[in-house]
Parts: sequence; structure tokens; C-alpha cells
Amino acid sequence: YNLTTMPTSAETAIKNLSRQAGNTTCPNCGTHSKYGFSTICIKYYTFICNNCKSSHQAISHRCKSVTMSSWEMGEVLKLKRYGNDYARRVWLGNGAPPIGEG
Repeated sequence: YNLTTMPTSAETAIKNLSRQAGNTTCPNCGTHSKYGFSTICIKYYTFICNNCKSSHQAISHRCKSVTMSSWEMGEVLKLKRYGNDYARRVWLGNGAPPIGEG
């Protein structure tokens, strides 16, 4: 997004980002969701499935709900910059492929 084409609310922008193709596959386990995931791991700015949400929370990673949390445009910009594709390339690029992809 640039500032002239950004949705009017951060919450709308987050919902739109959750439905982008790169963000509809959990970067941790490879689970695919046609309509996107409802949770974001704030440490990595990734959209994650509910099973991986529990794992992230177990190691004290902060997670926020796409629909039940309030969002700021700064967070939207970080999600746009990072997101699941970035996580797969940078954080998970040298690891084993997600379950079901290897």
C-alpha cells in the first residue's frame, strides 16, 4: 500500500492483507486457508493458523486477532512489508519444508 491507496481503517487493511495469496498459507505448518487466518504473530508479522498460534503463545510470542483486536497503521505497514512470504524466505528459508510440502 501507499498512503493514497490504503484503506481508510487499519482493521480493513489487515483483513485485506489476510486474504492475499501469500498470507493464506501458514508459514509454520503449511496449512492453507482459502479466506486467510484470523491470528497474527506480532514477533514475525505473520498470519498463522490456530494450531500454530498455540505454539507461538506457548513460547511467549504475542498474537493478535485479525477481527477482535485494534490495529494501528504502523502495524499494517509492517505486515505489508513482512508477512508470510517474507517469513518463508528469511526466517524459514534454510529449514525443513512445512508438513505436507516435503
